[in-house]
Order: sequence, then C-alpha cells, then structure tokens
Amino acid sequence: MMKKKLSLCTTLVIGASLLLSACGSNAAKSTNETASASPTSSASAGASASPAALKPVELTWYTVGTPQKDQPAVMEEINKILKEKINATLKLNVIDWGAYDDKMKVITSTNENYDLAFTSSWANNYGGNVLAGAYVPLDDLLKKYGQDILKQVPEKYWSATKINGKIYGSLNYQTYYIARGLVFNKGLVEKYNFDVKSVKKPSDLTPFLEKVKSGEPGMTGYLPAANPFPELFNMETGFTIDAVQGNSLFPLMINVNDKNMKVFDGVESKEFMDLMKVYRDWYQKGYIRKDAVSLKDYKAEAKSGKYAVWTRGGGPGASEAATAEQGYPAVVVDSVPSYINTGGVIATMTAISKTSKNPERAMMLLDLLYSDKQLYRLLSDGIEGKHYKKVNDNTMEAIADSGYAPGTNWEFGNMFNDYASKGSPVTLDQLKQLNDTSATSPLLGFLYNPDSLKQEYAQVNAIMGEMIPALMTGTVDPEISIPKYVDRLKKAGLDKLTDDAQKQINDWKAANGK
Repeated sequence: MMKKKLSLCTTLVIGASLLLSACGSNAAKSTNETASASPTSSASAGASASPAALKPVELTWYTVGTPQKDQPAVMEEINKILKEKINATLKLNVIDWGAYDDKMKVITSTNENYDLAFTSSWANNYGGNVLAGAYVPLDDLLKKYGQDILKQVPEKYWSATKINGKIYGSLNYQTYYIARGLVFNKGLVEKYNFDVKSVKKPSDLTPFLEKVKSGEPGMTGYLPAANPFPELFNMETGFTIDAVQGNSLFPLMINVNDKNMKVFDGVESKEFMDLMKVYRDWYQKGYIRKDAVSLKDYKAEAKSGKYAVWTRGGGPGASEAATAEQGYPAVVVDSVPSYINTGGVIATMTAISKTSKNPERAMMLLDLLYSDKQLYRLLSDGIEGKHYKKVNDNTMEAIADSGYAPGTNWEFGNMFNDYASKGSPVTLDQLKQLNDTSATSPLLGFLYNPDSLKQEYAQVNAIMGEMIPALMTGTVDPEISIPKYVDRLKKAGLDKLTDDAQKQINDWKAANGK
C-alpha cells in the first residue's frame, strides 16, 4: 500500500475545489534581465566555510504538518549531523494544517525572529509574503551555499519562483504537475454500482449523491472545499483556463489557448456561473451540509467518514494513498487533466525570513537536505529500525505506530532522494516523468505583481474571501449573488487590476519572446 508521503499533492490540495484551484505564475520582468535570473550561471561560486570556522548557531524552522510524538528522538539524530557538518542545531516547529496560515501571519506581522518557513501558492502565501517584505532574496545565497540545490532542480523551474526578477523561495524538488482527484467512499460506490469513471464534469456526480442522500442516513454526499478560486475546466473541456496569480482567491484569468493571453474576470465567466449553480443545486437538495460554510478543518472533515465524495490530489497511486489516509477503502478518479503552471511549481518551497540572523547557515541547511540523503531521510522517514525498516537499497516499509510518520517528504529537499514505499503502485521515477509529460501553462514563469495597486488588490481579495466560501458551498444563490459581487469588485478597482495585469503580461511576453 502506498505510504501517505508519496501522495505528494495530497496535502498540497487541502482546500482545493472540485475542479481545482487556480494557480499562478511569476513576475512580469524578464527572466533574463539580470545575472541573478539564472541561478545556475554562477553555481560554481564559493562553497560554504568549514564547520570549524563557523560559530555555533540554532536555526528555527516553521513547517506545516501533523506534530509527531517521536520528533525529539529524530531531531536528536538530525542535530548530530548538522553539528558536524555546519556547526548548527535545528529547532523544528511543526504547526498543524488548520492553524498554519493564521500562526504564520502572526509570526510575520510581529517580526518574530526565525530562520526558515514553508511557503507556497496554497499556504503561507508566497507572493503576498514577498510583496510584504517578509523574505530575503536568495539568488546570491543559492549561488554560494546552495550548489547541490541548483544541480538537482532543473533550471527551467526557477523562473516560477521569481518576483521582480529575484528568487525568494528555495524550491523543494517534487512532482510539479498538478493532479486533482475526486475521492469516493469505495463501499458506497460498490453498493450503488456507480461508475466513477463516468464523472467528467461536476453535474455527473448528481445521480450518485442522490442515492447517498436517499439510502444513507447520517451521511452527507459532498464535502465542498471553500477556499481558493476554482479552476474553470474539467475532464470534458481539458486544461483551458489559468490564473494570473497563484493558487489564491484573486479572480483574474486567461484562456490558455488564447495567444494574446487576454485577461478576464473569472467571476463574470459563464463557466463560473454554471459551476456555482451546480453547487447551489446540491446544497438545496441536501447533498451539502447546511453549515458547510462554517467548517474550518477540511482535512479533519475528509477523514471523518461522514462524506461520500470529497477532493484531494489525483494521479498515480492516489487511490492507495487516500485509502491509507482515511483508514477505509477509497477510490480516486482525476477531475482535471494533469498540468504544470507556476502555482504547481511554487506549491512547496522554503523561504528564509528577513528576521533571520543566520541566512547563510539557513541556506547551508537547505543544501544539506539535497546532498546528504541520510539527513533528508531522517527528516522524512525517521530513524531506521525504529520508525521504518529497509526492504532493499531503494525501498522502505513503515513500522506501524512508531511515533514518526509525518508524510511530508515533499516539504523539504529533493523528494526523489527518498526511499520508495513497499507496495507502492508507482515508482519515484514514474512520478518524476510526469513532470515532463503534463500540459504546461503558457503563463509558466509569470506572477502578477499588484504593488502599484495595493489598495485595490487588498479590497478585491477581501471581497473574494467573503464571496467564494458562500458560493462554493451553495449557501447563496449565484444568480442573485454573483452580479452583486461583480458590482462590488468593480467598485473596488478590479478593472484597474485587469488593465495592470494585462500590461504586465504583455511586457513579460515581449521580454521573453512569447
């Protein structure tokens, strides 16, 4: 059975919609305009100093995940290696999934001293934090102390991290393709003889949800994800629409088949209205909980066993991973074609805080997680013989109830340096190959920068934060609510933001020969 850690996008899509969340791209400036825009160009620059020449330091790292009972024992072994190699020790603060965003906002707003933090397009928002000045640029640090990172992460992906021509997040190398799936309670699928492969668009779920409603007292048909703006495509239409700014609430989009990349408001699109009508219909028929808009911990709800259908990462091995997560048989089908955009590439990164007193040592630590497989595997899997046992040189088997099984090997270093899990239906090499075969967004390497319209940007996002949960849970009537929200968005400055995003895309296209 596939271990949870190989689900990769599983945790990355907490809060994703049925048709997934729009992910964005990178800065409007040319990726060739400065020397720092090509990190590998100077990868041979000075290496880190010898441990004996370094003063001892303690590094603080905030990550998202489930706190592990046996973490102290693992950290003791990790710090032995760090002390020997870079004369440092690490204090790892693991914050639970549902609390990570809020806690990191407080930590950032109060200028707390820390060194490293997980950041992404979906949690502890990368673009917003960079624009707020929370992180230090990493171009020079990568060249001097991150040579193993630059050697192992293909150069083509670094453009996705750049904002105003600079890198602020060190990439964790994992599957960059985005695959979203619908998870079904397998027992209910079999009981009602439902063909999960027949689902190509949201409304195809309706007959199954009706059977669950009629035949399963106490069970809810669908668990809606109420946060980011939903992607407006499905298995019937394919990959058609991408966002101009990350996996966020920001509503500006392009059609990927439009060579002019004309920016439009996704809220005003027919696709958005049609999708929201489906959710409203489900809500009115009782397929969605009446209090769904108030649910806060999507991951906990998905594990509760109270739902027939919910969402998670799709792709190879997703059914096995979902079964392991839920503790009962589940089956996953892809709800959209797999694709790569900037939001997918920046879905898992590590930033160095502007408050860090030891940014050089922090980068040395990140590089060690690429060069030292023992260190990486300790953090990912725990202690051999205590938390897992090796099956062969490349495969491991987790020890049940060992006290350490974080399932977050995608959160740091190079995931392809890890062990494969015994019984996994896919290999790491197969997953890696999907990076090369998935469709690629024409906006890869672009991320809209709202710096010149900060007030309008903040107002639009505030309205979207109010609107999306209400609509995606079916709580409000879209035919009444969407026109009202569009009016508010325009008054808040959405048209100015649209024009500004279009100009930035046009400049980026010209600078990069698009």
